[in-house]
Amino acid sequence: MKKLLILAAFSFVPALFGTGCATGEYNKAIQDLQTANEEKAALQAENERLEDQVSTLRGENDKLKQALVDAGNQKPAEVDEQALLEKLKKYWDGGNGEWDVIHRGGAVGVRIDDRGVLFRSGSWELTDGAKQTLTKLAALIEKKMDAQSFVRIDGHTDSDPINKAKGAGIADNVHLSVMRAMAVRNFLITKGIAADRIFVAGFGEHWPVASNSNPKNKSQNRRVEIFLGTADGLSIGDMPASTSKKGGNESASKAPAKTGDSVSKK
Repeated sequence: MKKLLILAAFSFVPALFGTGCATGEYNKAIQDLQTANEEKAALQAENERLEDQVSTLRGENDKLKQALVDAGNQKPAEVDEQALLEKLKKYWDGGNGEWDVIHRGGAVGVRIDDRGVLFRSGSWELTDGAKQTLTKLAALIEKKMDAQSFVRIDGHTDSDPINKAKGAGIADNVHLSVMRAMAVRNFLITKGIAADRIFVAGFGEHWPVASNSNPKNKSQNRRVEIFLGTADGLSIGDMPASTSKKGGNESASKAPAKTGDSVSKK
């Protein structure tokens, strides 16, 4: 009988241990399930937050698209170019008839033609009168110069073929116009204008402001034009009205000469 009781006792002990293991696994499974539920809830919350953010961004994108459409439909503000030119002329006027104020492209400057004799015939040597005029201009330019300002000097001639200049190695009127522009540049440098802020262009007889049919008109075509502006503004612009079929975008202060090129002597 005792042996039977001992055997029964020993057979009950494993059953107890087996029940403990099952309880631990069950509790672990419950804990894992809770963790998974918490992670799922967190992901759902993050998903809702992202959906709200996407909705907000879509709304802002629609607003920007509409703003672009509205901007495209708006007419640009009209600029009174004549009023602007008059304002700029007030600064440049002061030559007492020695130059014309002109506006081409995005730059404003002055035109000095040969009616007052700029250069000796067939030469690029400045006359004393031209030096006096350029001295006045240098003072105006120096006051107006800033970190973004540049000076462009354009040389022009009439249509007469060169004769005397050939002996000095000049090939044609374009070459002569460049040399004359360089003479003006070099003189302005002596008056304090920085050399790295001045550049030149030569057009020869190809950009006349009047026909070359008589001496008076030819004297107007023999000229230098000095512009002050930014690097972008100092593009050469359209051709003068007398040579451009479209009339050009140059205006100046002198009595109207031809369509698209108005000039009035100051």
